[in-house]
Amino acid sequence: MTASDQTDQLRTKTKQFAIGVLKLFGTLPKTPETLAIQGPLAKAATTLAANARALARAWSEDDFHRNRNLASGDADDCVFWLELLGAAGTEQDQPIQALLEEVTDILALLSICGEPDKPAVPSMPVDVAPAPVPDEPASPPLPTNFHGLRVLAFESRMASEIGRLIGRYDGRPLVVPALREVPIPLQDNGAVLRFGVKLILHQVDILILMTGVGTKALFEVLQTRYPLAEVIEALRKTIVVTRGPKPLAALKAIGVESNITVPEPNTWQDVIATLDYYRPVQGLKIAVQEYGVSNPDMLEDLRKRGAEVFPVPIYRWALPEDTGPLRAAVADILDGKIDVMLVTNAAQIDHVMRLVEQDGQTERFRAACRNLVVGSIGPTASERLKHHDLPVDFEPSHPKMGVLVKETAERTASLLQAKRGVRSA
Repeated sequence: MTASDQTDQLRTKTKQFAIGVLKLFGTLPKTPETLAIQGPLAKAATTLAANARALARAWSEDDFHRNRNLASGDADDCVFWLELLGAAGTEQDQPIQALLEEVTDILALLSICGEPDKPAVPSMPVDVAPAPVPDEPASPPLPTNFHGLRVLAFESRMASEIGRLIGRYDGRPLVVPALREVPIPLQDNGAVLRFGVKLILHQVDILILMTGVGTKALFEVLQTRYPLAEVIEALRKTIVVTRGPKPLAALKAIGVESNITVPEPNTWQDVIATLDYYRPVQGLKIAVQEYGVSNPDMLEDLRKRGAEVFPVPIYRWALPEDTGPLRAAVADILDGKIDVMLVTNAAQIDHVMRLVEQDGQTERFRAACRNLVVGSIGPTASERLKHHDLPVDFEPSHPKMGVLVKETAERTASLLQAKRGVRSA
């Protein structure tokens, strides 16, 4: 498929997707939740279609990449809003799931979309010396996809999506969740209630929102104690920092804008660096919405800068209730049946290593990982892999799941050849 074919297909698919989203709104109940989600979802879907259309008119390579990155961000926003809509209890699960599958396909197509066609340059006749006859035929080029290799991913929330992406790049997917999100019961979470009191009394100077799911859950908890209008008023008198687009989207869902949005790759170090750039935090009261596990390094860095910091945990990560599939995946790695391992969350590898250590297989597991390609979604996941003395063979240009799968697929053959000393199948 040529670049023109890809952009034409994208233009058609994104237009159909936007129409599907708009038609969905006519079937939804008019609840406060759905009304809050409709606006940003409609904007993300129609902007996605517009940016995909702009790909066909790109006047330079830089313009093409800029429009493709914008469209990828819009598609990622659509996934987030559709997931929120599905969680809102609309009784429209089937059409919402169908739209999620559509936008996942669009993300995959965006990730493989090539450069705009360049006009052929007429060649001038030149004298060409005859090519020497090689002693032996040249090796065929290395494949630029997974080429039938076995690809393991530990993703849970978007398990079906990553499986489809791996399959699109000719991989044989094995998707085994390594974690589950466990909400902290309100009666056991005094930190959230204390935060609510401080927020309403305007005793919070800065609120750092780390995840979209955690931000949504935090506001839901606050609304059990306070009217939404009161929460919004308090937030507007607070400096709100969002770690990337997903918490920003959850914030916008209740009609509040972020004061500061942390750029990619959205690590906790980027949060600290962004705050350092905008203003000193000496003497300020900072609340940090935590997710999965606490981050003592981030909290300590803020305290070293003179801030009064209090964490606000919303949910914890735990191992899957049934660890059988995860243990079976580990056994496949030990037996050399896995060619590529994709890590999309730092906690995934912590949980895998917990099982490996319980079974006394730590050194065997490390040795096995040195013989396969390990792809990490970004610096935070890479840090945990290195902490466990595991290799990090590849990080994508952007910390997005679709980009991770695409770019790892492109590099796998050469990486495996370097690691194993043989060409991959």
